[in-house]
Amino acid sequence: PEEVKPVAEREEPTEVQPAPGGNEGARVIALNMALSGSSREETAAYLAENFEIDDPQALLDDVYSRAGG
Repeated sequence: PEEVKPVAEREEPTEVQPAPGGNEGARVIALNMALSGSSREETAAYLAENFEIDDPQALLDDVYSRAGG
């Protein structure tokens, strides 16, 4: 019989550090989360923990309107 080999473990994503003076990294991550089906609340919580954003609600409004949700 053929031997079954284990599936390689996925690498965990590295922590994303906020870019000084810009929200583009946060915007890209928020858009990715929105397109992946994350709720607005989940995305807001992630951004609050990992980025310093002047107007997170405006960023979320823009991202979720572009993602269609």
